[in-house]
Amino acid sequence: MALPFAHALLVLMSLAGCDPHDAEVTGSYAMYFAEATSENIGRLRQDIVPPVCEYEQSDPNTADNAIETDKIFTDECYKEKVEIEKQFQEDWDLAPLDCRGLSDYNAIELRDAIIPGWETQYEAQCCAESWDEDTSNDPDGDMLTTADCTLRSAPYLYFLSSYSMYVDNKPLETWREEVVMTSEGDLQLTIHVDTRFGDFRAGWVIDPDFQPTQCVEEGGTAVLQEIDGDWVEGWSNSNEEDEGYLTYFLNAGTAQVNPSNTGDGWVLDEDWYAGSGFARFGDETFSLYSTDYVDPSFQYPGGEYLPLWVSVDDEGKVVGGYGNYGAEVFEELDCGGSEDSCGAFTDYPDFVQMLKDNANNGGYTKDDVYVDPIDTELERFGLISHDDQPFKLKVEDNGWRATEAGQGSNAVGFDNWAGLNPSWVRLKTTQEDLAKVEPGTLEKPIEGDFQLYLFSSSTASVLVVNGSFTINKVAEDEWGWDATLDEEKREQNATPTCGE
Repeated sequence: MALPFAHALLVLMSLAGCDPHDAEVTGSYAMYFAEATSENIGRLRQDIVPPVCEYEQSDPNTADNAIETDKIFTDECYKEKVEIEKQFQEDWDLAPLDCRGLSDYNAIELRDAIIPGWETQYEAQCCAESWDEDTSNDPDGDMLTTADCTLRSAPYLYFLSSYSMYVDNKPLETWREEVVMTSEGDLQLTIHVDTRFGDFRAGWVIDPDFQPTQCVEEGGTAVLQEIDGDWVEGWSNSNEEDEGYLTYFLNAGTAQVNPSNTGDGWVLDEDWYAGSGFARFGDETFSLYSTDYVDPSFQYPGGEYLPLWVSVDDEGKVVGGYGNYGAEVFEELDCGGSEDSCGAFTDYPDFVQMLKDNANNGGYTKDDVYVDPIDTELERFGLISHDDQPFKLKVEDNGWRATEAGQGSNAVGFDNWAGLNPSWVRLKTTQEDLAKVEPGTLEKPIEGDFQLYLFSSSTASVLVVNGSFTINKVAEDEWGWDATLDEEKREQNATPTCGE
């Protein structure tokens, strides 16, 4: 698929003059505006001038370096800042969230860094002691005392404890729904939603005929051969809940890492991109967060990552890889018995089940500690209930790919790898029927659902979109081009295709 994200934007801009309703879409979005850097928040705050509150020591006999923490958040100036902040939140229907590690801040620095008024909520939302069943270890009510506050952090959606944010969660009340078959043969859905921050548009684009191939020599002749078989079918069988659907993992821009040198990234070939996603919310543009083939919550200081890969012998037994680095975030849950020890994975399916338990099911560690699933992190850490924003992380099970004898320790390819997919599209149809889709009104509508996990690299804001759709019409891409850049360059350079 040639440059799906760039082409999606071109098609989107070209359709600005019409008002299509090619699909019915329902769902919701969760917007996390970075409080300090969001362009939307900055625009809204242009006319708000909060007072500058200088701290003055009220007792001249107190040492110069002492701060009266019982008064630092209660003086009249700070109270005024809190009232202005509360009015801002009420006017724009926003909820504050700030669970950053603040132990290095003194009281004055803290007062200047946090959202005014959040100090009264910090311990209740951010301290693990406030969430456990032991009432004897409850925080003391003084957020400046870190001895009784173990900071909570999400293993996967780690941005929730990395920034000070404003939270916005609303239904997808779309006023425009565009479905286009691009000139490259890709299927693209774009929705538009009116928000109090301006126009919000988001979309996905997939390659219906997605199938990576390679040119190999057979009997002295070069032939185009499928790699590992049917990828869409394999992905669609990765999770039980996807039965009856075609599942496309939005993997544009994804990379693996070399298990033997975890600072060495392996970027996927563009021909292996099944789809992408895009969005713009008011003043901010968002990019896709695609498949994780590495442990998402752990990174060595030198920029190295832990690959979600296991090495196996010819009997399929795990002999290395994940579980042997000593710094893994995820561990086996609900394991036991002589053949399934929490100390090591027995085989690749055991490794995949570990990820599914951590992502979707939850369970108990060998120390009898319950681990909540990643699917509930927005609710537990992000102030949004799972019913209002049903985040779903899909685990990519590559057990359908064959491992050649003696190659179980060779990480090149995808066998014995697993992926974590926060961005995906499901279509309730067959590959045969999807291949027949052409521009025009569809005799048989296409139903499905999707999830987009997106981020702004310039502002640090994060956006999650979940939706269900029924596609009734597919428009033709009249503004595209006949030949892709690859095809043009092949012609210019007289580059032969496979088998010529």
